[in-house]
Amino acid sequence: MKKENWVNIPSKKSIMQKKYFKIFGPSFFCLSLGIAIILIGATPSYAFNLDRFLQEVEKSSQPKPKKKEHDLTGEEPAPAKTQQNDGGMIGLGQSLGIFDKKTSKILQQSVNTLQALQPIAYKEEKAIGGRLAVEVFNRYGGAYKDPELLRYINLVGQAVADVSSRPDIDYHFAVLNTENPNAFATPGGYVFVSIGLLKLIQNEAQLAGVLAHEVAHISQKHALQTLGRSRSLQGISALTLTVMDENPGLFDKLIDEVSEVLFTRGLDKDLEFEADRYGREFAYRMGYYPEGLQNFIHQLGKSKEGESSIFMSTHPSTGERFNRLKKSMSRYEKASLYPILGKRFLSSIKKVQ
Repeated sequence: MKKENWVNIPSKKSIMQKKYFKIFGPSFFCLSLGIAIILIGATPSYAFNLDRFLQEVEKSSQPKPKKKEHDLTGEEPAPAKTQQNDGGMIGLGQSLGIFDKKTSKILQQSVNTLQALQPIAYKEEKAIGGRLAVEVFNRYGGAYKDPELLRYINLVGQAVADVSSRPDIDYHFAVLNTENPNAFATPGGYVFVSIGLLKLIQNEAQLAGVLAHEVAHISQKHALQTLGRSRSLQGISALTLTVMDENPGLFDKLIDEVSEVLFTRGLDKDLEFEADRYGREFAYRMGYYPEGLQNFIHQLGKSKEGESSIFMSTHPSTGERFNRLKKSMSRYEKASLYPILGKRFLSSIKKVQ
């Protein structure tokens, strides 16, 4: 096989190559290419694959004697129960007259809600994300069927995901068949970008920034943080597949609540700003021009197409996002050395232009 690097690198004397040689090496390219080929093989029935995955998850009510899964939540061992950490602090406050019974009850409900999400493991996260992924396809035109385009999007997406703060889960990138400029991420590793949004992007550095922004929502578990505030989880000690299977109404309600946030209200502004920062960092680690995301945000704010986009309506203003990113650009030294890859991008999406 001919050796090649996915992102073009300057001369061997450059600082960038010294810093990123291992990331851009042939073995990394082969890994990303292999993942992309596997995904392409399932392209024509991608949405149906998600449906089938969800059905398999919901049927798994009986525990199976498998080896212990690696819990990707990074959850620390629960501390020993004491008066302070077992809700006793609230009871102590009530006994001392600091809280009345009503206030104590509200505080305890808040503690229960926060504790409910702590045990969520990757398999539960992926079940929730898979169900939401089906919802994305149903709402936004289904999958755009172009194997070459999907291969390209997956190569760029897998590249930034592999240098993210959570590279040890599977990521799946899909293109939505809608002219409305949108991009979504659901828990468990599902990322979507629409044909309409691709038409507004000018180069591969911008594409990498957009995909990395969505990867950041997954790596930082932003949707799960929102889920943690759900009143539906009060009184539930652990949200597991068994719990969701035994109470499908609860699962449906949780999906409805997260859908409302992702598709209508949007995540908290601070979470979007965080995704911008992490997304830019992931693209930079991979070797892309770090201003790609902020430049795309700037041009999105000026486009008429962006006015009707959920990418706009559910996010902070483009001006605020652009200014925040611009103010912190000084930390990226020699940014001009990093490629934007405009010709390769335009060549890869020429069928949708």
